[in-house]
Amino acid sequence: MATSSSSSPPQMKDEDPVNWAELPSELTASILVRLVVVDILKNAQKVCKPWRRISKDPSIWRKVDMQNLEVDDYFLSLICRQVVDRSEGGLVEIKIGNFGYDSLLTYIADRFSNTF
Repeated sequence: MATSSSSSPPQMKDEDPVNWAELPSELTASILVRLVVVDILKNAQKVCKPWRRISKDPSIWRKVDMQNLEVDDYFLSLICRQVVDRSEGGLVEIKIGNFGYDSLLTYIADRFSNTF
């Protein structure tokens, strides 16, 4: 019985495993910026010291989409404040959906009134 070689998975060479902590910072930042905000704050920054350092870099927090996250409004408000603080005034776009209360919007506005 003949089998197709395209149906079998490619063979892995015996190589040393990749140490994710040793990736160049720019590459790691490029990966992290594609994650959902909650994943960066709750998980990715806890992987290793280099990832924590990169997750605190203001450039990661320039554009943030917090819409359609399945987290309660109170927690989203706390996360949003962390995002604003970590951006250090570099936030250029934030999508907060329907959880933004007046106090949160005031917090965001106050942080950016000093940057203009």
